[in-house]
Amino acid sequence: MLDAAAATRLVVGVENLGGSALDVDSVRLRGMVLGLTFFDYDTRVRTTVPARGTANWTVDLDLRDITGRATGLIPIRVEIRDTDLDTVVARDGKAQVHGSLLSTYGLLGLGLLVLAGLLLAAAVLSPGASKLRGLRFVPAGCVLGLLVVFALSAMRLLAPSPPTDLAITLGVTLLAVVAGSRLHAPHAGADAGAGIDADAGAA
Repeated sequence: MLDAAAATRLVVGVENLGGSALDVDSVRLRGMVLGLTFFDYDTRVRTTVPARGTANWTVDLDLRDITGRATGLIPIRVEIRDTDLDTVVARDGKAQVHGSLLSTYGLLGLGLLVLAGLLLAAAVLSPGASKLRGLRFVPAGCVLGLLVVFALSAMRLLAPSPPTDLAITLGVTLLAVVAGSRLHAPHAGADAGAGIDADAGAA
């Protein structure tokens, strides 16, 4: 649970299976969706884990700005970094982030909603042969799929992950193509009727 209004502590345990001591500089908590990092928090620990030894820390996280960064069910990664700031080991998980819909994450979802609406409108209103019409809904379907991923995450129903993101995006895109192929081109009937009347008048 990550909440700016509540104290958050992260308990970290490390077991060094190597034959030499491990110098640990910091612990990082990172939240990522679709390869984009929406928040990361570093805490210096500056300790040494002896060879074939263990160490445990309780890390106090300063989350005062997380409200403006993300909201919903977010995949997280806890990283242990050495003195060169290289990641020695990492573990993945999920976190309930109590942020704002107007956070960076929420605004990205709203942006996808607007883009999906524009692409759908362009696909529906564009004239063309019905056989190729469904393909014009591919961009809108892809954006709609990503929007579904963000919506499920924001509602804390499903955390994004590459397999589910791909499955949802492909599924929604396929549905959009099928639905689009069944739509008739706008004004197609009216144009055809006008052409017949013009021919009859010329005759």
